[in-house]
Order: sequence, then C-alpha cells, then structure tokens
Amino acid sequence: MIVFLYVIAIFALITIILLLSNIKIILKNMCIRNSNDALFIINILLKENDDIKKLNVLDYILFDLKLQIRFLNKIPIFSFNLDNYKAKKILLKQYYKEIKKNKDIEQDKKKMQEFSKKLIRKFTLEKTNFNMSIGTEDAAFTAITSSIINIAISLTLPYVADMRNLKNYHYKVSPIYLNKNVFFLQFSCIITIKLVHIINVICKKEESKKK
Repeated sequence: MIVFLYVIAIFALITIILLLSNIKIILKNMCIRNSNDALFIINILLKENDDIKKLNVLDYILFDLKLQIRFLNKIPIFSFNLDNYKAKKILLKQYYKEIKKNKDIEQDKKKMQEFSKKLIRKFTLEKTNFNMSIGTEDAAFTAITSSIINIAISLTLPYVADMRNLKNYHYKVSPIYLNKNVFFLQFSCIITIKLVHIINVICKKEESKKK
C-alpha cells in the first residue's frame, strides 16, 4: 500500500511539473558575417539536392543556442547548449543512423514538417534583437531592398510578438551605400513553449495514426 502511494505521489509530481513547465529556447548572436557567406547559403538551399550537403549551410550560419526546461518559467530543471558545429554533427549522426535502419528519409522529413507546422503555432516569441546591414552595387536597389525588409518585419511582428511588451522587440535594417555587395546579419531571440502543448500535439498525432 505504501509503495502504491509513493508511485501515485511520484506520478502526480511528474504530471504537475509537466503541466507547469516551459521549454525556453535562447538563441544568441546568430550571425551571417558577409555577402559571400549569404550567397553560399542561398546557393546551397536553392541548388543542392543532397540532404547531407545541405547541412553545409551550418558552416556559414554561426549561432549559440541554449535549450532549457523551466518549472513555472523560472526554475531551470534541464539545460542543453548547442552551436552550429555541434548541430551539424548531431544531424549528420542522426541521418546516417536512419540510413542504416533503412528508414524512408523523405517520409520522415514530411512527418517532421507536419509536426513543426502544428507546433510552431504554440511558440511565444518573448524577445528579439535583429540587426541587418545590406548594400549592393546599385544604390537605388539597396534603398528599395532595405525598405522592403523593414516593412516585412513591421508587418510580421504583431503576429508573433506580445504587443504588451513591445520594448522587448528591437530590429534595425541599415542600407550601406558603398557601391559593392555588403551583408551582415546578427539576430538573438528568446522563444518559449509550454510542455503541455508539445504533449498535446504528440497525442493528437498518435490518435490520428490509430484512426
């Protein structure tokens, strides 16, 4: 009887922690350093069909990321650090692991895309700091491009930001008039999602499979 009560108590405690915990993603100093790196990224994403070679974009996008599970969004109970090189290593290892198991990679990608689409609606963007400098050989094109990016950000922000805390969201797009291609991007943000939302999406997915 005492053992049973202990099991019930532990189960209840775990349930409470899951219901009241958030996953916090802290992205620090994501950076694309120059126009050459930006061109490499665009070429890889648009022209490369090999999944392994597509991961080379992580050589040109530098970032530090911390993933935390926080109880009541305050007390950290788990923490994991990741940078672009470590992320590439993990993804490559997982890819080869799935190949060895003869898994259908394309099918897995579709499932992950569907899962991501459902989950992304549950994310809360708490804080951002976006800085971009852009320049081309054509001054008029530079001015138009920087204006379009500014407008796109200002139109998108109300849909992803907490409008009660606008002071937490900063962005700046600076046109550079040097008659040459210039590009620099630095981005930091904090994103949270409740664990219960992740569990809910997974449960619905499993339920749809059974049906």
